[in-house]
Amino acid sequence: MVGQQLNKKLDELEKWFKENPKLPEEIDRILLRRFLKCMYNNVEETKKIIELNFSIRNKNQHIFLHRDPDDEAVKAIRDVVEMVPLPGLTPEGYKLLLFRLSDIDPKKLNSTIECKAFFMLADCRYSELDIEKPETQKTEKSKDDTQMEETSEIEDDSLQDDSISNGEVQICDIGDYTLSHMARISFTTLRMYMNFLQEAYPVRLRAMHIINCPPFLNKMVSIVKPFIHEDVFKMIHFHTEGMDSLYEKVPRHMLPREYGGNAGDITDLKKIWTDKLKVKRHAVNY
Repeated sequence: MVGQQLNKKLDELEKWFKENPKLPEEIDRILLRRFLKCMYNNVEETKKIIELNFSIRNKNQHIFLHRDPDDEAVKAIRDVVEMVPLPGLTPEGYKLLLFRLSDIDPKKLNSTIECKAFFMLADCRYSELDIEKPETQKTEKSKDDTQMEETSEIEDDSLQDDSISNGEVQICDIGDYTLSHMARISFTTLRMYMNFLQEAYPVRLRAMHIINCPPFLNKMVSIVKPFIHEDVFKMIHFHTEGMDSLYEKVPRHMLPREYGGNAGDITDLKKIWTDKLKVKRHAVNY
């Protein structure tokens, strides 16, 4: 979609958003672009998913409102569960996210706080581009910024399809999970989480890869499957024979060092987003 067409649709959505009494006073333009792209640039369908998104938020204020990255419960859950967006995009334009336990004590797991931390991180991520334009490219374009229309198109260029992902791929390492961990899941939270992820998320889920599967995998699946749509369940790949099958699905070099890749250490990648959360508090409290 060219700059003028995109800008026109975003302006229309932004105006509608501000005038809608059911919604907050404003929305980040990058997040708005994500919603629009998620609905294949259909403005009316985008309005529907935005309203559903905020409806779910309002009904679950204990998860979506009054959030603080430095809240002790949130900080504690980040020490238990690692949720790490990986740098770059796949050749298909997908963003990779890695989930795993960093503390295997099931008593420290709180699925509701974990869900709160996940969506806090997601809202922070969705307020910025997945791929930043090179500074030289930005500088060259700014030299031609002599008219308001040109300014608008420069802004739009940063929101073109190559700077925002085409969807997300989740990689879940469940090697340290036990049935004791599963017993601590709040089914109310799980139901809300899956509903939000499948119906109201501003990014399309493209695949989910489950790695280091334990012997009791079937029992784990039986617990969560009732909450997963059939079409989404078909996107889930269970890797039961090691990592080679995962490398066939996602670029190995994009994975953290701990998983045979070149993306760096999980601890360092995690710190990047922990620091961003503190800086971008506004993005998690709108």
